[in-house]
Amino acid sequence: MQFRNFRFGIFTLVGILFLLHSYSEGATVDDLKSQIKNREDQIASIEAEIAEYQKQIDAKVLEAGTLKHQISSLIAEIGKLNAEIRLTRGKIYASELSLEKIELEINKKADEIEDKKASLSGIMRSINETDYESLVEILLKHKDLSDFFSDIRNIESLEGAVKKELSELKDLKRDLEIKEADESSIKSNLVDLAAELSDRKSIEETYKKKKDQLLRDTKNKEAEYQKLVREREIKRAQILEDIRKIEDQLRLLIDPASLPAPRPGVLAWPVLNPNITQNFGKTDFAKNTDVYNQNSHNGIDLRAPVGTQILAAEEGIVKGTGNSDIVCPGGSYGKWILIEHPNHLSTLYAHLSVSKVSSGQGIKRGELIAYSGDTGYTTGPHLHFTVYDARTVQIKSSRVCGSLPYGGYLDPILYL
Repeated sequence: MQFRNFRFGIFTLVGILFLLHSYSEGATVDDLKSQIKNREDQIASIEAEIAEYQKQIDAKVLEAGTLKHQISSLIAEIGKLNAEIRLTRGKIYASELSLEKIELEINKKADEIEDKKASLSGIMRSINETDYESLVEILLKHKDLSDFFSDIRNIESLEGAVKKELSELKDLKRDLEIKEADESSIKSNLVDLAAELSDRKSIEETYKKKKDQLLRDTKNKEAEYQKLVREREIKRAQILEDIRKIEDQLRLLIDPASLPAPRPGVLAWPVLNPNITQNFGKTDFAKNTDVYNQNSHNGIDLRAPVGTQILAAEEGIVKGTGNSDIVCPGGSYGKWILIEHPNHLSTLYAHLSVSKVSSGQGIKRGELIAYSGDTGYTTGPHLHFTVYDARTVQIKSSRVCGSLPYGGYLDPILYL
């Protein structure tokens, strides 16, 4: 019985290199599991706090538009934003603990692999001792047949042990690869969380400044606040009239034959768990002349509390970004992003708190591009989402509110 070919295959497999990370061990895996559980409990508590803040904010939107209520709403918003910062920090710490735990588990798997390789090496040495003996030689060295057959069974047992050890070695290597993939995912998530923490700090700072600016503009007097509101209403009416006139003309240029066939999924929803608060077109709300002079809504509004992540509806190129509040606070889209897509559609995202993209930048479908807010004219935080025929889109200066996007708009629901 010859084992040369079998031994060559074994040595080939055993010779596979396992690239292992070396980490310094601190706490045990069980210790880290306990710490992670404690952190998850704290995260759940902060999430409940955020939900309570959101209830307060939603209730204040329904209250009368007085300075007192506006300041109270901003204070609640700032409290919620601060809680979201603490929540993000908690997620970072929990991820760091998970990373430490997975590194310990990787070390353990690496040790198990080394032990298994050592066991295989021992079996291989035993096989090597009989590798060059023929059946005749094995027979001649035994005084009786029972010893001969016992030796043969031992050799067959070694062959079975090799197969078993190789199978277990493969399983260990697969487990190690899974844990290393988990490690890579956690590290990537930590990078995203660090960026999110910075973004949420920026949003909180923006709302603190917004509250302070409102107090300065109104001198903390209700009469001054109402005067400010009236001035903004006049500007808003002028802006809406500009948009209506221009977009009525641009809608005549829409070429349905060149656009994608309406069907769900052409565009992705720009927020997770979408909830439409204002539909497209001549809705009852849009017909209220105190809100829309053109009696028609050129997009849809989606529920998006301040700080909601806004995602690109499709891959494309950022054609423009802006902030109408710089020229006419509370009068138009506020902070906005316009993206042109390869399918001849363009999408507009408005009333943002933070924009994360710039003109000319390439964007992937589902990529984080901004955070929601209530910049521009709003009755509360939300995302305004418009879909245009891309070839009709223009970015041009309005009479009173700086550069704004215009275009032949379409019903977004046709493509979502």
